[in-house]
Amino acid sequence: MLAFVWDQRFVTGIDTVDSQHMHLVDVVNQLGSMLESGVDPDSEALKSLFHDLAQYAHRHFADEERLMTESGIDVRHLQAHAMHHRQFVDQVVSLWNSRGSLSRPAETLHGFLASWLTVHILGEDQVMARQIATVRGGQDATEAYAAQSLVQDPATAILLEAMERLYGVLSEQNQNLASVNQTLETRIAKRTAELWQANQTMAREQQELTELLKKVEEAQNQLLQSEKMAAIGQLAAGVAHEINNPVGFVNSNIGTLKTYTEQLLALVAAHEAVAAGGDPALLAEARRKADLEFLKEDLPQLIKESQDGLGRVTRIVQDLKDFSHVDESSQQEADLNAGIESTLNVVWNEIKYKAEVNRQLGEVPLVHCVPAQINQVFMNILVNAAQAIETRGTITLRSGTHNDYAWFEIEDTGKGMPEEVRKRIFEPFFTTKPVGKGTGLGLSISYDIIVKKHGGSLDVTSTPGKGTCFRIMLPIAGRLTDATA
Repeated sequence: MLAFVWDQRFVTGIDTVDSQHMHLVDVVNQLGSMLESGVDPDSEALKSLFHDLAQYAHRHFADEERLMTESGIDVRHLQAHAMHHRQFVDQVVSLWNSRGSLSRPAETLHGFLASWLTVHILGEDQVMARQIATVRGGQDATEAYAAQSLVQDPATAILLEAMERLYGVLSEQNQNLASVNQTLETRIAKRTAELWQANQTMAREQQELTELLKKVEEAQNQLLQSEKMAAIGQLAAGVAHEINNPVGFVNSNIGTLKTYTEQLLALVAAHEAVAAGGDPALLAEARRKADLEFLKEDLPQLIKESQDGLGRVTRIVQDLKDFSHVDESSQQEADLNAGIESTLNVVWNEIKYKAEVNRQLGEVPLVHCVPAQINQVFMNILVNAAQAIETRGTITLRSGTHNDYAWFEIEDTGKGMPEEVRKRIFEPFFTTKPVGKGTGLGLSISYDIIVKKHGGSLDVTSTPGKGTCFRIMLPIAGRLTDATA
């Protein structure tokens, strides 16, 4: 980068103007040297030096314009001169603001400053000095302005005028560019604000959706619990009846056994009395009342009946435990053939008066699942099957494997259903039962358990007047995600 060298060609003959020009040349060279040294364009030292240059240039231009006004030179020159001052300021500020994006900021900024000052001092400032001297010598300002066009070498005058116009055009273009940049920055800022606002709105809506989804999940869990409670209520009477029957005759047998025990104890007491010298007639009377031959025949039967009744109660309780798997809520290996049998026993009171059960269960390996959930599905379908049979029918249970899946079928000979009903039976709250007789959630929950939680399938075929068949397919290895409810 070449330094801006002052020489006598720049001298205007006006001491104040010349001294200020020389100071400007020094500051311009300092600025160029600092930029060329590789200093950070945003350093405080560089900013301070540019601030000094701008302040001094402003002072210099103000002094020149005041000098021209006080000297009374032609207003046309004064206006053009002042306009070029403003264009210079605009151009320098534009270059300074874009210094960070310039490939060679030192050469660009220093080159413009040196070139503009050279053209301006050799051109307009020299013309200004001559007009001031002429007017001070007594010539009319208008004549002095016109005379200056004849003093300069025509080629030099044309060149200087062309350069001034060029700088004027550059200044105007930079102003337009600055305006466009400002408009663009404003639009970007506005768009950024809009995007920020949109992001805030989206974040807020996402939070609301998350909270809503949580509420939906809570509601779904509540519905699931409600359906479970409804199922428990439905089963309670039947299970109570199944338990009460054996408990009833066990209780009756215990009453009879109590009587037999009292008779035997009386016989023992009579025997002891005779052995101690008592009346033998008492022993004979005790034997007659006890009817030992009948006791020998009836006692074993009473005990066996009571044992059978208690065994029946034990099996029902065990089936209830197997059905509910109260201690098991995670996936595990389960025997689903045993699961369907235990579920059948739990709902037996719903079925025994409506249908014969035909078992065609094949060999099925242990299936990775949540047993309590699968048993709930079996229960829902078995109860529906019993309710679909209006008089007396058959419920057929089948099972087997196909590839990596275990399958189970529950088929009834009930009234069946039309196609428009079959298509909707897995919809939540859909039911064909009278109000208060069903929630419409049983099959919807069953579908959710088999398909969504266990990765299987639940299909149904039905023929009106002939019956319905539900087919469950479950992956033997289970799905990858936990199916806990």
